[in-house]
Amino acid sequence: MAQRPRSRVFPNTVTGLLAAVALAVLAAFGIKTDWFHGKPSAPPIEQTPVSTTTPTAPAPSTLPQTPRSFEAAKKILYAQVYADHRVTFYCGCTYSADRKVDLARCGLEALADKPRAQRIEAEHIFPAAQFGNFRPCWRDPRSFQGCLKGDGSALSGRACCQQVDPVFNSAHNDLFNLVPAVGEVNGKRSDYNWGMIPGEQRVFGTCNFEVDSSIRRAEPPESVQGDIARILFYMADTYSFNLSRQDEQLFTAWSRQDPPDAWEVGRSRRIKTLQGKGNRFVEDYAAIFGKAAPAVPAPATPAPVAANPSGWTCGTKTACGQMSRCEEAKFYLSQCGVKRLDGDGDGIPCASLCNR
Repeated sequence: MAQRPRSRVFPNTVTGLLAAVALAVLAAFGIKTDWFHGKPSAPPIEQTPVSTTTPTAPAPSTLPQTPRSFEAAKKILYAQVYADHRVTFYCGCTYSADRKVDLARCGLEALADKPRAQRIEAEHIFPAAQFGNFRPCWRDPRSFQGCLKGDGSALSGRACCQQVDPVFNSAHNDLFNLVPAVGEVNGKRSDYNWGMIPGEQRVFGTCNFEVDSSIRRAEPPESVQGDIARILFYMADTYSFNLSRQDEQLFTAWSRQDPPDAWEVGRSRRIKTLQGKGNRFVEDYAAIFGKAAPAVPAPATPAPVAANPSGWTCGTKTACGQMSRCEEAKFYLSQCGVKRLDGDGDGIPCASLCNR
């Protein structure tokens, strides 16, 4: 059998070595090439994935003056923002002062046997699980000393962020991002993305709220799609959370199709009074979306806000015996979430001071 000539083996080996060296040099300078396949490198295809990166976060000093805890945020939401507008956000159900839902009047009789449907819950329009993924404390709690337990384990992402991240805390407790919702509807929505769902897959009686768990998507009624869009734009704008290009296009369309009504304008003004920052996507609607909003009457007088003439600071007092007067006790209950001040749960703190 004839032997294959060896004269070509060495040159091919040298060529391969030289090619490897050349590729390594080019890679060191960040230059990508497919020249060894006989063609130039193609330009990358532009894509618009949902962002999971963390943009430059706002400085804590620029954040809205949101409630210090989620418990405090819920109390303020019910007692001040929605005090004279006890209507659920998605399905338009009325509810009582003790937050019991009238299911019959909003077409949700089919949920009467669901305990969670009997109560109101504070729903995050921009889910905490979604904006939490923008924060390092949510993604990697173990990298934060303040999130490590004594046994070496770490807190959950949510608990860690609540412990160490003022940006997350502010976003989590922001009144703009919270609405009253029937508990069962809130639970079914979960942390799904907002979007359009083909057909009318209603699971809540006559309430036009659709959920498709197979694609983790929820479609709200047309009457609140614009409200949702403007809340999401506010959250992205205030906390540097990214929205994908597709979401921006969809939410812009929703906002234009469903301009702010009188209640949304009034709600925005009330929250601005409480937090010191408004929602410019409501306030400057025409300038931003290129469409004039319908004229709305002046909103009702905002619910009273706990006064703070003495510069009280959350975290300094926790008991009724430390309060100098009723107004101070109300501040610590509503703004700081010190629930022990309201032992009987009637919404009035420190009976010895406030029931005189």
